[in-house]
Order: sequence, then structure tokens, then C-alpha cells
Amino acid sequence: MAELLITGGAGFIGSHTCLVLLGAGHRLVVLDNYSNSSPEALRRVAELAKLENESRLRVVQGDIRSDEDLDRAFSQSQHDIEAVVHFAGLKSVRESLENPLLYWDVNVNGSRCLLEAMQRFGCRTIVFSSSATLYGYQERVPIPETSAVKPTNPYGHSKAAVESLLAAVALTE
Repeated sequence: MAELLITGGAGFIGSHTCLVLLGAGHRLVVLDNYSNSSPEALRRVAELAKLENESRLRVVQGDIRSDEDLDRAFSQSQHDIEAVVHFAGLKSVRESLENPLLYWDVNVNGSRCLLEAMQRFGCRTIVFSSSATLYGYQERVPIPETSAVKPTNPYGHSKAAVESLLAAVALTE
């Protein structure tokens, strides 16, 4: 099975994804700074996955904006990290209105730092957790992914910017 890096793996969606991936037999390295989560979530994941040892779930406390933390996470793998599932980031529309620069730093700059680390370690596969918020207000629900991107707040703009960054990187490979 694959060795995967999960950023933000202690969060709600990240921890549930970790449980499913472990159940499928994958090995995981989780990078999380616990700003919107707790180490307890990963302890529960290990318990629910009935892990007898921690070799299939390794946890690195750190920030995606830190080259040192990213390098430590990539170096924790027993084999090469084959793919990244990227959940790390800030997610409050209200907070993004109050502190937009923080959202651009964590969500966009953090994603850029992650992509640079992936390049350093030869990892070319990423799954990015975006948000319907980047579509703004739509008349049709559910919103199809073919809808125009029209964010209405800094959080949505930061998610749209990361999607643009990923598209640009994909074009160069």
C-alpha cells in the first residue's frame, strides 16, 4: 500500500480520512499544528483503526509554512511519500474577514511551501481539499464544479488562489 502525507490530519475531515486510509492498508504521516484540532483525534484514529504499533501512523507536530517541519514530515516516511492529501489551512469565513492576511499566509503561502517540499522530495501527486465557498453565491444547488469561480470573502479567495497555483504547477510538469 501507499505511504501518504496527510496535512491537517488531526482535523475533523482529516482524521476521518486517516481512519479510512488506514483501513485500506495505507501508511500515513500526519502533519498538523493543532490550531483547529487536537492530538486526541489521532489517538482515537489509532484506537479505532486497531493499530497495534505506530509504524503505520506517524505524527509530526508542525506547520505547513515551515520548511523544517515539512522536511521532518517527509523524512518520517519508511518509504518515499507517494502522495499528499492536503487538508491543512484556516476555514472560517468570519475570521477571514477579520484577518485576511493570515488566511493568505496560511492557506496560500502554506500551500506554496508544501508544493516546494513535494518538489524537494520528488512527490508529484496531491489531493487538495477545497471549498464550495470559492463559487460564491450560486442559484443552482448542488453547485456543479463547472460553475464560475466567484469568491465573496478572503477565505474563498485564498482557496481559489491555491487552485490556480495547483493548475499552474500542473502545467509545468
